[in-house]
Amino acid sequence: MSANSALGAIAIIADDIPKMDSNKLKGITPGSDEAFYLLAAYCFNVSRKLEYFFLAAKEFGLDADRAVVQRLKRDKDELARAGSEWRAIAEKEEELMRRLYGEIKNDYQTLWKRVTEGGGGER
Repeated sequence: MSANSALGAIAIIADDIPKMDSNKLKGITPGSDEAFYLLAAYCFNVSRKLEYFFLAAKEFGLDADRAVVQRLKRDKDELARAGSEWRAIAEKEEELMRRLYGEIKNDYQTLWKRVTEGGGGER
């Protein structure tokens, strides 16, 4: 698979979410079965799409940036130490997500500003 083919697949994988056009919060009672299944469906949907991202890009895995791989390994090791209770896993996942966002937010915001303000998104 070419790099363009892989990127094209990733663009297609990011398809719409379940019941995209319906209200998500209106009519859903927090703590209800429907709220639980809404969250579960979204989590499974995102997880499934990430598996497709792997399928689309796996042949490029050996070329992965070492720094990114090391950071991912650090996170996986920390998550493994969190234990097997869902609450502990969720708390650790939130911590890891917030830490990663803190590490990338300035670069992301700079890039976002560049591509949205006409500073060059074309190669």
